[in-house]
Amino acid sequence: PTGPSHPAAFGCPKNGPLHIMSASATSGMPEDFEGGKGGSFEEDMLRTRAEGRASLYSAAPSVTAGTPPPPPVAYEGVEYDFQDVHSIPTHSEERQRRIEAEEEAMSRFAHGDELVQLRKDVESMRVDLLDARSTGDVAKMNSLKVEITKAGAKDAEFIYELATQRMQLAEREGLAEEAERYRQEALAARSVLPQFNLEGLWVGKYGPHGYEMINVTYTGDTLVAYKVTGDQNVPKGEATFKADLSPESTEKAGLEPIELTSDAAKQWGTSHLPRYPGEGQVAAEGFVNNQFVDGQLILVGEYFSFAWVPMGHQIFFGRPSPELTLKMLKESRMRELGSATEGMKDVAEMRAHAMRCLEETELLEDDIEVETSNHHHDKKFDNIIFEEDSFQ
Repeated sequence: PTGPSHPAAFGCPKNGPLHIMSASATSGMPEDFEGGKGGSFEEDMLRTRAEGRASLYSAAPSVTAGTPPPPPVAYEGVEYDFQDVHSIPTHSEERQRRIEAEEEAMSRFAHGDELVQLRKDVESMRVDLLDARSTGDVAKMNSLKVEITKAGAKDAEFIYELATQRMQLAEREGLAEEAERYRQEALAARSVLPQFNLEGLWVGKYGPHGYEMINVTYTGDTLVAYKVTGDQNVPKGEATFKADLSPESTEKAGLEPIELTSDAAKQWGTSHLPRYPGEGQVAAEGFVNNQFVDGQLILVGEYFSFAWVPMGHQIFFGRPSPELTLKMLKESRMRELGSATEGMKDVAEMRAHAMRCLEETELLEDDIEVETSNHHHDKKFDNIIFEEDSFQ
Protein backbone atom coordinates (compact mmCIF):
# COMPACT_ATOMS: atom_id res chain seq x y z
CA PRO A 1 0.00 0.00 0.00
CA THR A 2 1.11 3.55 -0.63
CA GLY A 3 0.10 6.92 0.73
CA PRO A 4 1.25 9.28 3.47
CA SER A 5 0.48 6.70 6.16
CA HIS A 6 2.75 4.03 4.69
CA PRO A 7 6.58 3.99 4.78
CA ALA A 8 6.78 3.13 1.08
CA ALA A 9 8.88 4.68 -1.69
CA PHE A 10 11.38 6.29 0.68
CA GLY A 11 13.97 5.99 -2.08
CA CYS A 12 12.40 8.77 -4.17
CA PRO A 13 14.67 11.79 -4.73
CA LYS A 14 14.33 14.54 -2.16
CA ASN A 15 13.69 17.12 -4.85
CA GLY A 16 11.50 14.84 -6.96
CA PRO A 17 8.35 16.04 -8.67
CA LEU A 18 5.38 17.04 -6.58
CA HIS A 19 2.27 18.48 -8.13
CA ILE A 20 -0.11 21.28 -7.38
CA MET A 21 -3.24 22.13 -9.29
CA SER A 22 -4.73 25.54 -10.02
CA ALA A 23 -8.49 26.02 -9.76
CA SER A 24 -10.72 28.56 -11.44
CA ALA A 25 -10.89 31.79 -9.52
CA THR A 26 -14.48 32.34 -10.65
CA SER A 27 -15.71 28.98 -9.43
CA GLY A 28 -14.44 29.42 -5.89
CA MET A 29 -12.84 26.54 -4.02
CA PRO A 30 -14.09 22.96 -4.18
CA GLU A 31 -17.33 21.89 -2.55
CA ASP A 32 -15.74 18.54 -1.79
CA PHE A 33 -12.45 16.70 -2.02
CA GLU A 34 -13.85 13.65 -3.80
CA GLY A 35 -11.52 11.74 -6.12
CA GLY A 36 -7.85 11.07 -6.31
CA LYS A 37 -6.05 7.79 -6.78
CA GLY A 38 -4.31 7.15 -3.51
CA GLY A 39 -5.49 10.59 -2.43
CA SER A 40 -3.04 12.37 -4.74
CA PHE A 41 -3.31 16.11 -4.81
CA GLU A 42 -3.54 16.11 -8.61
CA GLU A 43 -6.59 13.86 -8.86
CA ASP A 44 -8.42 15.61 -6.04
CA MET A 45 -8.02 19.00 -7.63
CA LEU A 46 -8.98 17.68 -11.08
CA ARG A 47 -12.32 16.73 -9.59
CA THR A 48 -12.72 20.18 -8.08
CA ARG A 49 -12.86 22.34 -11.19
CA ALA A 50 -9.10 22.30 -11.76
CA GLU A 51 -7.84 23.89 -14.95
CA GLY A 52 -4.06 23.87 -14.64
CA ARG A 53 -1.09 22.14 -13.08
CA ALA A 54 2.26 23.20 -11.68
CA SER A 55 5.08 20.79 -10.91
CA LEU A 56 6.88 21.54 -7.67
CA TYR A 57 10.62 21.41 -8.20
CA SER A 58 13.09 23.08 -5.90
CA ALA A 59 14.68 24.79 -8.87
CA ALA A 60 12.28 25.44 -11.74
CA PRO A 61 8.57 24.73 -11.19
CA SER A 62 6.30 24.84 -14.23
CA VAL A 63 2.61 24.83 -15.10
CA THR A 64 0.76 22.95 -17.83
CA ALA A 65 -2.87 23.16 -18.88
CA GLY A 66 -5.51 20.62 -17.92
CA THR A 67 -9.17 19.95 -18.71
CA PRO A 68 -12.18 20.93 -16.60
CA PRO A 69 -13.44 18.05 -14.43
CA PRO A 70 -17.03 16.92 -13.91
CA PRO A 71 -19.06 18.54 -11.10
CA PRO A 72 -17.97 17.57 -7.57
CA VAL A 73 -19.56 14.56 -5.92
CA ALA A 74 -21.18 14.92 -2.51
CA TYR A 75 -19.73 12.77 0.25
CA GLU A 76 -22.62 10.74 1.62
CA GLY A 77 -24.97 13.64 1.07
CA VAL A 78 -22.77 16.22 2.79
CA GLU A 79 -20.96 18.61 0.49
CA TYR A 80 -17.55 19.94 1.43
CA ASP A 81 -18.36 23.60 1.76
CA PHE A 82 -16.11 26.20 3.35
CA GLN A 83 -16.90 28.89 5.85
CA ASP A 84 -16.56 32.50 4.83
CA VAL A 85 -14.59 33.67 7.84
CA HIS A 86 -14.86 37.29 6.69
CA SER A 87 -18.64 37.24 7.14
CA ILE A 88 -18.50 36.52 10.88
CA PRO A 89 -20.16 39.48 12.60
CA THR A 90 -18.44 41.50 15.27
CA HIS A 91 -20.16 41.18 18.63
CA SER A 92 -18.05 43.22 21.01
CA GLU A 93 -15.92 46.32 21.25
CA GLU A 94 -12.90 44.17 22.09
CA ARG A 95 -13.32 42.18 18.89
CA GLN A 96 -13.78 45.37 16.89
CA ARG A 97 -10.56 46.80 18.32
CA ARG A 98 -8.74 43.60 17.45
CA ILE A 99 -10.04 43.68 13.88
CA GLU A 100 -9.00 47.31 13.48
CA ALA A 101 -5.53 46.50 14.82
CA GLU A 102 -5.21 43.61 12.35
CA GLU A 103 -6.34 45.82 9.47
CA GLU A 104 -3.82 48.46 10.45
CA ALA A 105 -1.06 45.84 10.55
CA MET A 106 -2.15 44.47 7.16
CA SER A 107 -1.92 47.93 5.61
CA ARG A 108 1.66 48.35 6.86
CA PHE A 109 3.11 45.33 5.09
CA ALA A 110 3.39 44.03 1.53
CA HIS A 111 1.69 40.74 0.62
CA GLY A 112 1.70 38.15 -2.14
CA ASP A 113 3.29 39.17 -5.42
CA GLU A 114 4.04 42.64 -4.08
CA LEU A 115 6.12 41.09 -1.30
CA VAL A 116 8.00 38.83 -3.73
CA GLN A 117 8.89 41.82 -5.92
CA LEU A 118 9.86 43.85 -2.85
CA ARG A 119 12.37 41.21 -1.79
CA LYS A 120 13.83 41.05 -5.29
CA ASP A 121 14.27 44.83 -5.23
CA VAL A 122 15.99 44.66 -1.84
CA GLU A 123 18.44 42.02 -3.11
CA SER A 124 19.21 44.18 -6.12
CA MET A 125 19.81 47.23 -3.92
CA ARG A 126 22.14 45.23 -1.67
CA VAL A 127 24.24 44.31 -4.69
CA ASP A 128 24.34 47.98 -5.67
CA LEU A 129 25.35 48.86 -2.12
CA LEU A 130 28.35 46.54 -2.30
CA ASP A 131 29.38 48.13 -5.58
CA ALA A 132 29.03 51.60 -4.07
CA ARG A 133 31.23 50.59 -1.14
CA SER A 134 33.89 49.20 -3.44
CA THR A 135 34.00 52.47 -5.37
CA GLY A 136 33.74 54.70 -2.31
CA ASP A 137 30.53 56.39 -3.47
CA VAL A 138 29.32 57.61 -0.07
CA ALA A 139 26.28 59.48 -1.36
CA LYS A 140 24.98 56.44 -3.19
CA MET A 141 25.69 54.24 -0.17
CA ASN A 142 23.61 56.48 2.11
CA SER A 143 20.77 56.66 -0.40
CA LEU A 144 20.67 52.89 -0.82
CA LYS A 145 20.70 52.32 2.95
CA VAL A 146 17.64 54.53 3.32
CA GLU A 147 15.79 52.73 0.53
CA ILE A 148 16.69 49.28 1.90
CA THR A 149 15.45 50.30 5.36
CA LYS A 150 12.14 51.59 3.96
CA ALA A 151 11.63 48.40 1.97
CA GLY A 152 12.49 46.18 4.93
CA ALA A 153 9.84 47.93 7.04
CA LYS A 154 7.19 46.57 4.64
CA ASP A 155 8.36 42.94 4.96
CA ALA A 156 6.45 41.35 7.85
CA GLU A 157 8.78 38.34 8.09
CA PHE A 158 11.82 40.59 8.29
CA ILE A 159 10.20 42.79 10.96
CA TYR A 160 9.09 39.71 12.92
CA GLU A 161 12.62 38.33 12.93
CA LEU A 162 14.23 41.69 13.75
CA ALA A 163 11.76 42.59 16.52
CA THR A 164 12.11 39.13 18.09
CA GLN A 165 15.90 39.41 18.15
CA ARG A 166 15.75 42.87 19.73
CA MET A 167 13.17 41.69 22.28
CA GLN A 168 15.45 38.85 23.35
CA LEU A 169 18.40 41.23 23.62
CA ALA A 170 16.38 43.68 25.74
CA GLU A 171 15.26 40.84 28.03
CA ARG A 172 18.86 39.75 28.56
CA GLU A 173 19.80 43.30 29.47
CA GLY A 174 16.86 43.66 31.87
CA LEU A 175 15.07 46.34 29.84
CA ALA A 176 11.49 45.28 30.51
CA GLU A 177 9.69 48.19 28.82
CA GLU A 178 11.82 48.01 25.72
CA ALA A 179 11.40 44.25 25.55
CA GLU A 180 7.61 44.61 25.75
CA ARG A 181 7.62 47.21 22.96
CA TYR A 182 9.54 44.87 20.68
CA ARG A 183 7.30 41.98 21.68
CA GLN A 184 4.23 43.91 20.56
CA GLU A 185 5.95 44.82 17.30
CA ALA A 186 6.82 41.16 16.69
CA LEU A 187 3.24 40.07 17.42
CA ALA A 188 1.84 42.68 15.03
CA ALA A 189 4.10 41.46 12.22
CA ARG A 190 3.39 37.80 12.97
CA SER A 191 -0.38 38.40 12.95
CA VAL A 192 -0.36 39.18 9.21
CA LEU A 193 1.81 36.23 8.16
CA PRO A 194 -0.47 33.59 6.59
CA GLN A 195 1.70 30.67 7.72
CA PHE A 196 0.93 31.64 11.33
CA ASN A 197 -2.83 31.86 10.76
CA LEU A 198 -3.69 28.23 10.01
CA GLU A 199 -4.77 27.25 13.53
CA GLY A 200 -7.89 25.12 13.80
CA LEU A 201 -9.64 22.29 11.97
CA TRP A 202 -8.92 21.23 8.37
CA VAL A 203 -9.98 18.27 6.22
CA GLY A 204 -7.92 16.41 3.61
CA LYS A 205 -8.03 13.07 1.81
CA TYR A 206 -5.51 10.53 3.11
CA GLY A 207 -5.42 8.20 0.14
CA PRO A 208 -7.36 4.94 0.58
CA HIS A 209 -8.16 5.89 4.18
CA GLY A 210 -10.50 8.59 2.89
CA TYR A 211 -11.12 12.02 4.37
CA GLU A 212 -9.59 12.79 7.73
CA MET A 213 -9.69 15.80 10.01
CA ILE A 214 -6.65 17.48 11.53
CA ASN A 215 -6.15 20.22 14.09
CA VAL A 216 -3.37 22.72 13.45
CA THR A 217 -1.64 24.21 16.49
CA TYR A 218 1.54 26.19 17.13
CA THR A 219 4.40 25.74 19.56
CA GLY A 220 6.47 28.87 19.20
CA ASP A 221 7.33 29.09 15.50
CA THR A 222 6.62 25.40 14.89
CA LEU A 223 3.33 24.38 13.30
CA VAL A 224 2.09 20.95 14.41
CA ALA A 225 -0.92 19.20 12.87
CA TYR A 226 -2.56 16.48 14.95
CA LYS A 227 -5.09 13.97 13.66
CA VAL A 228 -8.60 14.48 15.00
CA THR A 229 -9.78 11.42 13.10
CA GLY A 230 -7.17 8.79 12.30
CA ASP A 231 -6.61 5.51 10.50
CA GLN A 232 -4.91 2.14 10.96
CA ASN A 233 -1.48 3.58 10.24
CA VAL A 234 -1.36 6.94 12.03
CA PRO A 235 -4.21 7.04 14.58
CA LYS A 236 -6.01 10.07 15.94
CA GLY A 237 -4.11 12.10 18.51
CA GLU A 238 -0.80 11.60 16.71
CA ALA A 239 1.02 14.29 14.77
CA THR A 240 0.55 13.92 11.02
CA PHE A 241 3.05 16.63 10.06
CA LYS A 242 4.91 19.64 11.40
CA ALA A 243 6.71 22.63 9.91
CA ASP A 244 9.40 24.94 11.27
CA LEU A 245 8.24 28.43 10.33
CA SER A 246 10.99 30.39 12.05
CA PRO A 247 12.70 32.93 9.76
CA GLU A 248 16.07 31.25 10.42
CA SER A 249 14.79 27.82 9.33
CA THR A 250 13.02 29.23 6.27
CA GLU A 251 16.14 31.07 5.17
CA LYS A 252 18.32 27.99 5.75
CA ALA A 253 16.01 25.72 3.74
CA GLY A 254 16.14 28.10 0.78
CA LEU A 255 12.73 27.10 -0.57
CA GLU A 256 11.77 29.71 -3.13
CA PRO A 257 8.05 30.33 -3.74
CA ILE A 258 6.51 28.30 -6.54
CA GLU A 259 6.15 30.57 -9.56
CA LEU A 260 2.99 30.03 -11.61
CA THR A 261 2.30 30.85 -15.23
CA SER A 262 0.15 33.85 -16.08
CA ASP A 263 -2.94 31.67 -16.66
CA ALA A 264 -2.56 29.86 -13.35
CA ALA A 265 -1.83 33.16 -11.60
CA LYS A 266 -5.15 34.59 -12.83
CA GLN A 267 -7.00 31.57 -11.46
CA TRP A 268 -5.34 31.69 -8.03
CA GLY A 269 -5.05 35.47 -7.77
CA THR A 270 -1.30 35.25 -7.15
CA SER A 271 1.81 34.38 -9.13
CA HIS A 272 3.68 32.76 -6.24
CA LEU A 273 2.89 30.06 -3.69
CA PRO A 274 5.06 30.24 -0.54
CA ARG A 275 6.38 26.99 0.94
CA TYR A 276 8.17 26.07 4.15
CA PRO A 277 10.28 23.14 5.37
CA GLY A 278 8.58 20.46 7.43
CA GLU A 279 8.34 16.79 8.30
CA GLY A 280 5.48 14.37 7.65
CA GLN A 281 4.85 11.25 9.71
CA VAL A 282 4.46 7.82 8.11
CA ALA A 283 3.89 4.40 9.68
CA ALA A 284 3.00 0.83 8.91
CA GLU A 285 -0.37 -0.54 9.98
CA GLY A 286 -0.79 -0.52 13.73
CA PHE A 287 1.39 2.61 14.03
CA VAL A 288 4.50 0.46 13.65
CA ASN A 289 7.88 1.76 12.44
CA ASN A 290 6.55 5.31 12.56
CA GLN A 291 8.98 7.99 11.48
CA PHE A 292 9.09 11.53 10.12
CA VAL A 293 10.29 12.20 6.57
CA ASP A 294 11.11 15.44 4.76
CA GLY A 295 8.10 17.51 3.83
CA GLN A 296 6.92 20.89 2.62
CA LEU A 297 4.04 23.09 3.73
CA ILE A 298 2.65 24.94 0.69
CA LEU A 299 0.26 27.88 1.02
CA VAL A 300 -2.42 27.99 -1.66
CA GLY A 301 -4.46 31.14 -1.14
CA GLU A 302 -6.71 30.56 1.85
CA TYR A 303 -5.90 26.84 1.77
CA PHE A 304 -2.74 24.77 1.95
CA SER A 305 -1.24 21.42 1.10
CA PHE A 306 1.44 19.33 2.75
CA ALA A 307 3.89 17.26 0.71
CA TRP A 308 5.66 14.10 1.89
CA VAL A 309 8.71 14.77 -0.31
CA PRO A 310 10.39 11.30 -0.51
CA MET A 311 7.06 9.79 -1.55
CA GLY A 312 6.10 12.52 -3.99
CA HIS A 313 2.71 12.68 -2.28
CA GLN A 314 0.59 15.66 -1.26
CA ILE A 315 -2.66 16.23 0.58
CA PHE A 316 -4.75 19.33 0.00
CA PHE A 317 -6.55 20.76 3.04
CA GLY A 318 -9.64 22.95 3.27
CA ARG A 319 -11.76 24.24 6.12
CA PRO A 320 -14.75 22.01 6.96
CA SER A 321 -18.23 23.39 7.54
CA PRO A 322 -19.80 22.90 11.01
CA GLU A 323 -22.06 20.21 9.54
CA LEU A 324 -19.15 18.30 8.06
CA THR A 325 -17.18 18.63 11.30
CA LEU A 326 -20.00 17.06 13.33
CA LYS A 327 -20.54 14.33 10.74
CA MET A 328 -16.88 13.32 10.66
CA LEU A 329 -16.58 13.33 14.45
CA LYS A 330 -19.71 11.21 14.75
CA GLU A 331 -18.48 8.71 12.18
CA SER A 332 -15.13 8.51 13.94
CA ARG A 333 -16.90 7.80 17.23
CA MET A 334 -19.05 5.15 15.59
CA ARG A 335 -15.95 3.39 14.30
CA GLU A 336 -14.45 3.44 17.78
CA LEU A 337 -17.60 1.81 19.14
CA GLY A 338 -17.30 -1.02 16.66
CA SER A 339 -19.64 0.09 13.91
CA ALA A 340 -17.95 -1.86 11.13
CA THR A 341 -20.99 -2.30 8.90
CA GLU A 342 -24.00 -0.24 7.91
CA GLY A 343 -26.33 -2.53 9.82
CA MET A 344 -24.50 -1.91 13.09
CA LYS A 345 -24.86 1.88 13.07
CA ASP A 346 -28.12 1.90 15.06
CA VAL A 347 -26.61 -0.38 17.69
CA ALA A 348 -23.48 1.73 17.88
CA GLU A 349 -25.57 4.88 18.30
CA MET A 350 -27.50 3.28 21.17
CA ARG A 351 -24.24 2.25 22.81
CA ALA A 352 -22.90 5.78 22.43
CA HIS A 353 -26.10 7.21 23.95
CA ALA A 354 -25.90 4.79 26.87
CA MET A 355 -22.28 5.73 27.49
CA ARG A 356 -23.17 9.43 27.49
CA CYS A 357 -25.93 8.73 30.00
CA LEU A 358 -23.50 6.91 32.27
CA GLU A 359 -21.02 9.76 31.99
CA GLU A 360 -23.73 12.27 32.95
CA THR A 361 -24.69 10.05 35.90
CA GLU A 362 -21.10 10.02 37.14
CA LEU A 363 -20.96 13.81 36.92
CA LEU A 364 -24.18 14.12 38.91
CA GLU A 365 -22.89 11.76 41.59
CA ASP A 366 -19.94 14.06 42.11
CA ASP A 367 -22.32 16.91 42.99
CA ILE A 368 -24.94 15.05 44.98
CA GLU A 369 -24.29 13.54 48.39
CA VAL A 370 -25.40 9.91 48.31
CA GLU A 371 -26.65 8.25 51.48
CA THR A 372 -24.74 5.02 52.05
CA SER A 373 -26.05 3.86 55.40
CA ASN A 374 -27.81 0.49 55.63
CA HIS A 375 -30.89 2.26 57.00
CA HIS A 376 -31.50 4.00 53.68
CA HIS A 377 -30.35 1.17 51.45
CA ASP A 378 -32.95 0.03 48.91
CA LYS A 379 -32.39 -3.61 47.90
CA LYS A 380 -34.42 -3.29 44.69
CA PHE A 381 -31.33 -1.75 43.01
CA ASP A 382 -28.97 -4.58 43.98
CA ASN A 383 -29.33 -6.49 40.71
CA ILE A 384 -28.72 -3.56 38.37
CA ILE A 385 -25.30 -3.86 36.77
CA PHE A 386 -23.68 -0.89 35.08
CA GLU A 387 -21.19 -1.97 32.48
CA GLU A 388 -19.46 0.18 29.90
CA ASP A 389 -20.48 -2.06 27.01
CA SER A 390 -24.03 -2.81 28.19
CA PHE A 391 -27.22 -0.78 27.86
CA GLN A 392 -29.81 -3.42 28.76
